[in-house]
Amino acid sequence: MKNDKADRSFPAIRLADGPQVDNPAETHKRMLSELAERLDQYNVFAKGQFVMWKPGLKNRKFPDYGEPAIVTAVLPTPQFDPSENAAASPYFQEPLTLVIGMLRDDDLLEFRVDGRRFEPMDG
Repeated sequence: MKNDKADRSFPAIRLADGPQVDNPAETHKRMLSELAERLDQYNVFAKGQFVMWKPGLKNRKFPDYGEPAIVTAVLPTPQFDPSENAAASPYFQEPLTLVIGMLRDDDLLEFRVDGRRFEPMDG
């Protein structure tokens, strides 16, 4: 019996077609695009309104995803943290547009945050 690969004229065997799976780079690109679009979705906030992180845009330790925060101030112009002077920091020139209050150990704590990363909380 001759075992010569040149004699094989049939196509390679394929497994049954399944759902099309993107390669990791394409999946990563799609997710980045969705998050960038979500960051650009504009919301108008008012003092006393409850807000929470938009999915995938949390960049601070607090509040947790799904945890309510209350808007205690809407800043008239964005503020920038002067201590964040390294371009490699994710907080470098981050526009801080909201002051939110959170409950920690029965105390109200306030944080300045980028309002683009938050959305109104229903109910």
